Amino acid sequence: MKTTKHNTLLIGLTVALGLTLAACAQPVAPAQPAQPAAPVTPTEAPSAPAEAKVLVVGLPKADTRTLDPHRQYEITPPQIMRAAYETLVTLPDKGATIDRVEPLLAESYTISDDALVYTFKLRSDVKFASGNPMTAEDVVFSFKRMGALQDNPAWLYNDHVASIEAPDASTVKITLKEPNAAFLSMLVSPNFAVVDSKVVKEQGGTDADDAKDTDKATDWLDNNSAGTGPYTIKEWKRGEQVVIERNPNYWRGPVPFDRIIFREIPDDAARQQALERGDIDIAVGLDVDAIKRLEGNPDLQIIVGNTLDMTYLALTMNAELSQPLADKRVRQAIKLAVDYDGIINGLLGGMALHLPTIIPLGLLGTDPALAPKRDVAQAKALLKEAGYENGFELTMVYPGERKMSNVILADTLVAKLQEDFAEVGIKLNVEPRDASTWRADYRAGKLAATIADWTPDFLDPHGWAPAFAVEGASAAKRVYYVNKEAEALALDVAKITDSAKRAEMYRKLQEIMLDDAAFIGLIQPKVQIVASAKLKDVIYNPVYFLDYYFMSQ
Repeated sequence: MKTTKHNTLLIGLTVALGLTLAACAQPVAPAQPAQPAAPVTPTEAPSAPAEAKVLVVGLPKADTRTLDPHRQYEITPPQIMRAAYETLVTLPDKGATIDRVEPLLAESYTISDDALVYTFKLRSDVKFASGNPMTAEDVVFSFKRMGALQDNPAWLYNDHVASIEAPDASTVKITLKEPNAAFLSMLVSPNFAVVDSKVVKEQGGTDADDAKDTDKATDWLDNNSAGTGPYTIKEWKRGEQVVIERNPNYWRGPVPFDRIIFREIPDDAARQQALERGDIDIAVGLDVDAIKRLEGNPDLQIIVGNTLDMTYLALTMNAELSQPLADKRVRQAIKLAVDYDGIINGLLGGMALHLPTIIPLGLLGTDPALAPKRDVAQAKALLKEAGYENGFELTMVYPGERKMSNVILADTLVAKLQEDFAEVGIKLNVEPRDASTWRADYRAGKLAATIADWTPDFLDPHGWAPAFAVEGASAAKRVYYVNKEAEALALDVAKITDSAKRAEMYRKLQEIMLDDAAFIGLIQPKVQIVASAKLKDVIYNPVYFLDYYFMSQ
């Protein structure tokens, strides 16, 4: 089991990989003229071609919208992105350690004393799958394209980077708009994937300011890849599977599997049976009962990890969508109506934590003691005070037939909330929708109440705070969240390099957001992955899930 304890950031840290390049220039004897080869006499029957080593991963229903690394922002793609693309920096110990970062495509990096300028020296031995060498221009193109596309992850670049340049072929210099203590951690995100600029441009890609309208590479990137990762994307059949294959030009050497297939098997029982039959090697997202049935099977191993994912309840502050929810007292009543213990221990068998609001436990400034507890009497009192003593009706739109945080069916969770709300007099009408329609409506701020997931972009509270607390930001706009004190805290804390001060500010932010009750933390799940006992180094990571470079058999 891995920990999710996040410590201070590594401002000013310079990490060198300590590469030693030993130049050998011994005289070479002239080559001898080639002699005609004697005819080969077969002495035995030709051996059959070696059987391809294939790893099959069974997934629940995937939420993949695209496999373009600069556009993807859903839960399923990061592990595929991690296999096909790489970033300047990464997490050490095969991804098992998350309290610091170290170079990957970069050989070393430096950070200016004022935390404004980040300079990376690139490795000289990295090639893309195409065989093209990686240069600083590829990094500049990649980061600028992500920002210019203006898709969901664009804020990671646009909100923070003032300029990026390549002083020479092996150096990248990034100047931030303002000091940001979390920027190094951000670069671990798969969205900061470095792509082969030559190949992507050939496929219609661009990093120009008008890329949002003119970039045409996404269709190609959905079924191919242009990265430096150990595997390359070969096929994506929506709703069925993604196939990746060994990258013959991988700079860190051969990987053990010729092909990896990510197969969608939405039904838990079917996925469990496929694992037991050996049809798949890894099963992701099995429910608690299925995990219990597989415990003790000597052919299998169960990997447990603390995620930084969360499933939360989102309540609008917009009176046009819900007059009752516009009243903070009503939202606070709902916060007190939820039976958190019943969800975590009753439905999930204890395989989750109860996070207070929008920053997962384990990160800087979080405290499990802040998590709200159920208080039906107090909830009823608040409703009475707000003028809803006799209750009211509320409609919750949610992604039907989907597993929230890969651990609990949305239908199951919503049914539980329906029971909880009824106890305080709120009739919860439920409207399941297909995931894409639900997501579009939620992101457009059209829903009064819903449940939603959030996965980490990087391992710092800054990955959550501005998105949820700043008016108009990606998550805040979905519920019309406005609180200027919270907004100021979320923005100012990133400029602080003192970790104790940062922790204090993040705690204050959570207290404010708990009081506003627009976002209510429900579960921070523990992940359980069941894999063949023959597999080695199946290591869970909260950013990119599994790193298939390290996995072997």
